[in-house]
Amino acid sequence: MVGLKFLSLATATIFLLDTNGANAAADAGNAYTAKRVDCSAAMNEARKLVGFAEFTEGEATQEKLPIDPVSKTAGATGATYIESVCTALKASEASPAKSGALDGTYAYAVQEGTDADCEAAVDHWKAALSNFKGLPPQYTGDTELYKDPQNVSFISLFNPKESPKVDCAYFTCPAKESKPERKDTGVVGDPENDGVEKPPLDDGNGDEEEPGAGEGDETTTDKEVKALLCITTPNALTQGAAPYTQAQWDQITAGLNKNAAHALPMSLGFAVAAVGVLLL
Repeated sequence: MVGLKFLSLATATIFLLDTNGANAAADAGNAYTAKRVDCSAAMNEARKLVGFAEFTEGEATQEKLPIDPVSKTAGATGATYIESVCTALKASEASPAKSGALDGTYAYAVQEGTDADCEAAVDHWKAALSNFKGLPPQYTGDTELYKDPQNVSFISLFNPKESPKVDCAYFTCPAKESKPERKDTGVVGDPENDGVEKPPLDDGNGDEEEPGAGEGDETTTDKEVKALLCITTPNALTQGAAPYTQAQWDQITAGLNKNAAHALPMSLGFAVAAVGVLLL
């Protein structure tokens, strides 16, 4: 199973960025990309455990991540949306949710493989059950519980709304080099030299130095990030409302705890068998 790395962001709604002001897509040789993937089977296996209706794939514009080159959502092309997601992932920080183009609940996992690992992501999202100490409270952006993206991903996975839809994509955000802008302080017109070019500095040893040489002109390279991102609709998180009723929450906890209880004896059985072989 492909190893997972999960990025700690303040909120899973990070991806609802104001892409109208995003920069153009990265150069073709180092471009950010997103490939739509179908994780509904893995997600529905988890939902079956708690008796929730299965996801179907989103088809309407408001049910799908706007990654297609020819489609536009709230004025953002697929390329600018993909770039905004990659930029946010690399920054490891949350941005205010400024665009309401997609009204859904997000689940995401940062991964390392060439392709998305839906099963590994679902396992991680399910594991968030231990973070809840009872019925999830009313949703607000300031509630500490909802600042953990794993918790929000859990709610996205177990979206209780009727006729739930899901759409997922695997984002590949290659490392990019960044070259800082260099100031030219020795040109005519520089207000600091009154329009007169200044001669090179002499340190008294006959070695001439160019002003500012070697300072702040290093090329930097950021990190590569790959991430599985899913959106489930309708939105399970509404301001001022709890995501589940007590009955729904009891259904979730009973289903997941029962599955965990069944899995434990099986694991112990394998362990006992392995020890027995070693002792032969």
